[in-house]
Amino acid sequence: MKFQLASFLLVLQGVFTCAFAQSNGVLPLTGIQYFNEGISARYVEVAVDGARLISNRIPANKEFAITLQLPTGYDADASKKIYPAAEVTVLNNRKQVLAAMGNVMKEYERSGFAAQGYNSLTLKVSLLSAWLKNEPECIVQVRYYDLKSKKQLRVIFPVSIATPGEALAVSKIPLTIKSNEASLGMSNALTIQKAEVTVDTSIRVAPKNAYLSIDMPGIKGTSMTEVVAGKYSFWVYDAAGNEIKIADKLLKKVGGSMEDDIVNLTVKIPFRLKTDLKKTYIVRFRWEGADKKKVIDMVATR
Repeated sequence: MKFQLASFLLVLQGVFTCAFAQSNGVLPLTGIQYFNEGISARYVEVAVDGARLISNRIPANKEFAITLQLPTGYDADASKKIYPAAEVTVLNNRKQVLAAMGNVMKEYERSGFAAQGYNSLTLKVSLLSAWLKNEPECIVQVRYYDLKSKKQLRVIFPVSIATPGEALAVSKIPLTIKSNEASLGMSNALTIQKAEVTVDTSIRVAPKNAYLSIDMPGIKGTSMTEVVAGKYSFWVYDAAGNEIKIADKLLKKVGGSMEDDIVNLTVKIPFRLKTDLKKTYIVRFRWEGADKKKVIDMVATR
């Protein structure tokens, strides 16, 4: 079942993946933010040409798919039908609207869908050059909502516009990283046995800060040289999803066995003051190899 409306295409299908850990948060690999406000889902993933995107870089005029997996929370009527809707808005980083669509599921407003068979919703989008003009980045906002209630799920995807001919970072099977509570991690083209996430207040480099410590022993499929030379990034958000700019630097320690190509990596990320004990923060860490295929992406809430 599908239909075309401007540059948007909807496809209903059955798929399966891992779950949202909380009502608001950030997802690894793409950096998508989600806000469950009555409607929730197992996951949101982005794909290009059938392969899962493991970054947020997409070229203009290239179709990509945003899939909402196993959505729940819609109110069914007496005939056990639900009436989902979705709006798409594209903004620049100054929050100016570049393109806006109303309900792209308007065709189904009256007929609805059988609640039992509503497993996923795939929205295919092309970021047209006419919208973007010379913008190097944009924000794709999708609001999934229930026509029979005030429930909704907001998804915010920050997109960096790739250059023409740039190889996109995609994967058929990114791997889940085992970690402790309130943490979610994914890797690609390497394997990590486990990531242990804790809060460290003993760092003397910036003694006023608390650091999120991510300890990742036994990384296979890379080398110490490659890990040291990779790109390290981190982001910090408050509980409402607002990004907080942190001036202090990430700290890292790389070790392991050169003979067996086993790497141990520990990173420590400044995310709050030691005295700030009442607020909750969302911290995302990303390591990317020079080939952009090897990726470690962790999100933790503390």
